[in-house]
Amino acid sequence: MIADDIFSSLAKHNSTIDENYLTEAFVFILNSLLKNNRSQCIKILKYLCINKNDYDFSPKEEIIISTQETTEQGRPDIKISSPNKVIYIEVKHDSGLGYKQLERYRYALRSSNAPIKKVILLTRFAIDFEEDQVKPYRHVRWFQIHNWFSGLRVKDPIDEYLIKSFLKFLEVKNMSIQKISWEYIDGVSAFKNFINMLEVAIKDASLKIHKKSPGWDHTGFYIENNRKFCGVYHDNNLLLKFEVYSDRKTLYSSGLNLELIHFFCLSKDEQLNQLTQFIKKCDKETRGLTRKNK
Repeated sequence: MIADDIFSSLAKHNSTIDENYLTEAFVFILNSLLKNNRSQCIKILKYLCINKNDYDFSPKEEIIISTQETTEQGRPDIKISSPNKVIYIEVKHDSGLGYKQLERYRYALRSSNAPIKKVILLTRFAIDFEEDQVKPYRHVRWFQIHNWFSGLRVKDPIDEYLIKSFLKFLEVKNMSIQKISWEYIDGVSAFKNFINMLEVAIKDASLKIHKKSPGWDHTGFYIENNRKFCGVYHDNNLLLKFEVYSDRKTLYSSGLNLELIHFFCLSKDEQLNQLTQFIKKCDKETRGLTRKNK
């Protein structure tokens, strides 16, 4: 998938940590819905905040959604407040909970006069709580957020764009769960065939493979003493990348879009030739590049 959504694009220039940016993006879209599509925002808030229908959000109540509320017990990521509610939401990407974090936020809520006071945890992965550990009122996973937003129907074109962008953003960050269809059977084999063909193409370009690099986010080959990489990143398997690094800096990056060259309509020999020519071109453009930057 091409990360062409606004949230992924802005994330490239974001200097804060993932959890802060993720929180701000989530709250931004909630506030946009609250202003322009209130009923849809309330639908998300009900999914997110209510367990077993023990309270509700009224369509007419005044709701404020903010971030980074400072308390004497810490700084909850999200605060949802109304005349009769104060809800803290702690957001996690990959990190774990801080020391007695949920317990401290629950204690901080004691100063509020609101009759409904809750602490909610929003994480990417499941968490196993110890028996004596303070548990959140509700534990929500990011893939559930993706599912809930996928079911929204809005008329405002801006909110429609924001929702689609946010869904893509979560997918790029592997924070969604997609249905596995029958294409899986042929897809894995086809991908392995592509990587095997890529290996042949690299050797046909008279380059020496340093090592194969299969990872969670990429698959490919390191060339020339680990300084050059040729392969694909799994957020967009249709883009073959050739990159050159030095001291952890990217000195060169070029891509071959398989879709644009109608790669899958070509014969086997034509496919191999396309890959080989791309690799030769990139290698020629980068000769001596790493030596200049040593």
